[in-house]
Amino acid sequence: MSNSVLIADDDHSLRLVLSAALDKAGYHTVKARSGKEAIDFVQKDEFDVILLDIFLGDADGLELIEPIQKLNPTAAIIIITGHGTTQTAIDAAKQRAYSYLTKPIDLKHLLDLVSRAASATSQTRNVKAAITSIDADGKGKMVGQSAAMQAVYQIIGRAAVSDETVLIMGESGTGKELVAELIHQNSPRSDNPFVVVDCSAIPPSLIESTLFGHVKGAFTDAHTDRKGKFEQADSGTIFLDEVGELPIDVQMKLLRVLQERKIEPVGSNETRPVNVRIIAATNRKLDTAISQKTFRDDLYYRLNVVPISLPPLRERKEDIPELIDLFTSRFAQEYQLPKIGISAETIKKLIEYEWPGNVRELENAIKRALVMCSGQMLLTEHFSQIFDKPISGSTTDNQNPNQQIHALLQGEVERYLESDVDAGQLYAAIRSIFEKPLFKIVLEHTGGNRSKASEILGINRNTLHTKLNEYDIK
Repeated sequence: MSNSVLIADDDHSLRLVLSAALDKAGYHTVKARSGKEAIDFVQKDEFDVILLDIFLGDADGLELIEPIQKLNPTAAIIIITGHGTTQTAIDAAKQRAYSYLTKPIDLKHLLDLVSRAASATSQTRNVKAAITSIDADGKGKMVGQSAAMQAVYQIIGRAAVSDETVLIMGESGTGKELVAELIHQNSPRSDNPFVVVDCSAIPPSLIESTLFGHVKGAFTDAHTDRKGKFEQADSGTIFLDEVGELPIDVQMKLLRVLQERKIEPVGSNETRPVNVRIIAATNRKLDTAISQKTFRDDLYYRLNVVPISLPPLRERKEDIPELIDLFTSRFAQEYQLPKIGISAETIKKLIEYEWPGNVRELENAIKRALVMCSGQMLLTEHFSQIFDKPISGSTTDNQNPNQQIHALLQGEVERYLESDVDAGQLYAAIRSIFEKPLFKIVLEHTGGNRSKASEILGINRNTLHTKLNEYDIK
């Protein structure tokens, strides 16, 4: 239903008054007199806004927020209370309610709040559609229909349409950088820079200069003025990955940037204004770091305006089959391999595995399995590094890596010999099948460094450049 509002209140007169005002304003309203009725309506229909009394006859409104959000994750929930205390607002915020209204309700304020809530719901749904779509080349955005991921989509959607500071928390491999990029891509800043800074990869002596820049003569090698990452991200978004690794003195300067929206380059006494949205991420437990005095509590509160907690893969195992399908399709297309299936037993074992490396580990396992597979079906033995068992089977018993590659090559050659491949083209066809993934894998390993890739491959840079153009590898 478009512009739909569910009114859940045990006060018959109030339900009628609210319904009349909203109907007149063009909304479609549905009235529930109890918590049970509210849940029944939400199970049947999707609402844009839900007005939920904190004291229903048969339920506590705050306790209904979680089950309602599971059924209708994008709806904006507005709590109605006759006891407008600070604690009510805090409790509503903790439950991720959109806002709250205090009785007696001012109808003008009601209409204004419902209008903003409905607009936020629409924007959230648009963003959710964008972040969960799959590109034409098979590249995924975010995948997962689990309740845990639905909650994540909802927060990403709301974060994207705001300009607040975001703190993304999650284990390595859960997709923190992807979330940051999606927030930026769907925000009003999307046409401006998205600058990524891995705080854990920069030497402590260089981190301040990297973030805030320096002026000529600031230190021995400062031969010219240089803009830092914050100025490079001006009008856009800066993503501070592993922000928990920042030294304490740099944390203090980052706090000042958040408070004043100004940076001071190393060696300068002048500040420069910056218009930057900050998204930070960490795989550390920052509350522990605060207690150990390795992270500032005031910086934590400044960063943690919009918290997003990414669940580990072991806590959303129902999403694994969808992820497997995505990765097998993507890599088969990327490496120009035939469509490959996966056995039910293998899927079962992959679901049972705990995935300490999360989605990144699953992605790499699928990629490796496709290279090892010489048939049309991924089997448990193709995931030997995951399940800690040797490659086995009729065609791969006790094979060393050279034998495995030989078996894979044999399968491809036989497939081409049985097809209608043009005479004289077999060598070129087989070479392209193996060369393209080889160059892609090595280039990914070097982080796009072509000089390093050419060294590893044992070819000169001109040859590598020609090959990358030939296979359209960016």
